[in-house]
Amino acid sequence: MRTDLLERGRLGEFETTPLGVGTARLGAFWQKRGISEGTSALSQALDMGVGLVDTADVYARGISERIVGRVVRTRPDTVVMTKVGLLKTPVGLVSATFGGDHRPGMGGLRAAGRADTCFSPKYVREAARRCLKRQGRDELDILLLHEPHAADLQCDDVVGELNRMKQSGMIRAWGASVRDADAARALLEAPGATWLQIPVNLGDTSTLETVRSHPGRDRVTTVGIAVLGDGTLMRRAAASGMDGPRIVATLVEGVHRMDGVDAVLLGMSTPRHVRDNIGAIARGAVEHDIRRLEETL
Repeated sequence: MRTDLLERGRLGEFETTPLGVGTARLGAFWQKRGISEGTSALSQALDMGVGLVDTADVYARGISERIVGRVVRTRPDTVVMTKVGLLKTPVGLVSATFGGDHRPGMGGLRAAGRADTCFSPKYVREAARRCLKRQGRDELDILLLHEPHAADLQCDDVVGELNRMKQSGMIRAWGASVRDADAARALLEAPGATWLQIPVNLGDTSTLETVRSHPGRDRVTTVGIAVLGDGTLMRRAAASGMDGPRIVATLVEGVHRMDGVDAVLLGMSTPRHVRDNIGAIARGAVEHDIRRLEETL
């Protein structure tokens, strides 16, 4: 089955590909992910046709953003989604302490700790400024709130600040990367929001179903994240005898063809991952494989 995941087309305010690369592990040296390796991996993904990149201020404590900025500097047609608000770095926690509306918890500094969040107007603006500096850019393409609750997206002060940032040229578009259906619904009802990331895979479409049924779905570009699940989908799919890249291509294509999904993110951290996975996606998933995994998962 021929894929269009690497074909550029209109997505919201931009011309880019429906396949995006996630950069959460780029430059995470404590996970044995070096900067040069991360730079090579991202460069190869873009060379193979990917036009959409996802990063966050907490990824590798800012190193990921610096890698993204360095790589896309010579590729101005690349669209970058940048997330802020999840408190997992010392800089973010200090900024939230003085610029937020409550004293944040420190759990996000621990590897397995649950991170607090801050989405106060002052914090979001300052976080975006730091992102611009790390990426070496004059404006952010898409600024996303990182795992907000529904109440955060229903706050007039927060929504108003994001729209002012857009009007001033600091950002070109904004939205949110959410964890549940309530937050997705709130984003769809937020004035000015045009981008939404939701968890969706062949084993879980619960949040997508909320998006599909909402009257505001057509004004928002919906990006599927966590398309490989928590690892269990890969293990269960492997029982069918398919190899890793073929499974990845099948899971990614299976989500992308779902009604309501406009784009799909896939995290990759090494050049080999990029070559194998994007190569398999470019060759196209087999319709029989998609149906088999839909029935199995």
